[in-house]
Amino acid sequence: MTCGEIIVRTMKNSFVTILVALLLVSAALAQRQTSIKPASVYRHDGIRFASPNQPGWRLLTSGKLGTVFEKQDEDAVSNASVKIIKTKTFEMDKERLTGFEELKKEDLSRLNRDSIHFNYVRFKGSTCLQYDGIFKLDDASAPKFKYFNLKGYLCPHPTVKDSAAQIEFSNRSGSSGFTE
Repeated sequence: MTCGEIIVRTMKNSFVTILVALLLVSAALAQRQTSIKPASVYRHDGIRFASPNQPGWRLLTSGKLGTVFEKQDEDAVSNASVKIIKTKTFEMDKERLTGFEELKKEDLSRLNRDSIHFNYVRFKGSTCLQYDGIFKLDDASAPKFKYFNLKGYLCPHPTVKDSAAQIEFSNRSGSSGFTE
């Protein structure tokens, strides 16, 4: 085999390797974002919920850690999620709500807060923490978007004492607050 033939063979093998890698990455990305039928019913760890009921939402992930839906347009990237999180075991509602609030404050402490609100509410028969907030994004991490907007509920898991269901809607956009 001549030196030229070896180079051509090596280039062909490299090209095939790169092509296979690109196909695998494309397949993985396509698999992660699955189109959904609006208002489809899902179940996760004893919790029953529906996907967003507007068109354009995709299933981003669904597994042991939770379920995340995403919708992208030119003005915003929106997420809706349901996940189960570990907490302490609380005996009283007041203790649980205070603990949930501290948990969310710690979770959101790394963000540049513009505003945040916590309310204690009844949701589906349980006493829950309802929260909403607006956080400023720095230009380096999100040059297209200026704000991270968040609304959610943290409710006790119906069957597991040291867990909570987190139901959350968020978006990254140029507006402070939700536009829809």
